[in-house]
Amino acid sequence: FSATIAANISRFADKPDPRDVVAAAVAAGVHDMILALPKGYDTVIGPQNTYLSGGQRQRIGLARALYRRPRLIVLDEPNSNLDSAGEEALLSAIEEARRWGATVIVVTHSRRLLEPVDKILMLVAGEQKTFAPRDEVLTLARVPTLPKPQTVPDISAAGRARP
Repeated sequence: FSATIAANISRFADKPDPRDVVAAAVAAGVHDMILALPKGYDTVIGPQNTYLSGGQRQRIGLARALYRRPRLIVLDEPNSNLDSAGEEALLSAIEEARRWGATVIVVTHSRRLLEPVDKILMLVAGEQKTFAPRDEVLTLARVPTLPKPQTVPDISAAGRARP
C-alpha cells in the first residue's frame, strides 16, 4: 500500500512501536533489505513512489503477518514471488512463529514449504481428501514411478511405418 514500509509492516497502526516493526522485519528476514533502501523503514512505497519487486513486496507482507507475534498466521502461496533466499527466509519465519507458539496455516503447492509443518490437509476439487501428520500424507501422495513410454512407430501420410 502507498505508505512507508514501517506503516505497511505495522498494519497502519496509529502509534506503532518501532521495535515491533523491526522485530517483524528481522523475523521475516527482510530487515537488511529495508535498511538498504533510500530511507530505510521511512521509505515510501507504492505505485507513485519507490518500486519494490514482487518478492520484496511479498517479504514486507510476511513481516506484516508476523507483526506483534500473532497466535494465528495464514499464509496463502507465500513463496509465489520469492527467490531461493526469500524462500529460506520464509521457512525460517515459519519456524520462528511456531517457536513463539503461533499456529501457522500454509496454503501451498510447494513440497518444500511443507517441511516445517506438523499436519497436512489435502484438498482435491475443493473436498477434503485427507488430514493427517505431514509424513503420512507425503507418503500417501507420492507419485508412483511412471512406466517408460513405449516406442510407437511414426505413420506417414502414405500409411507406412517409419523406423
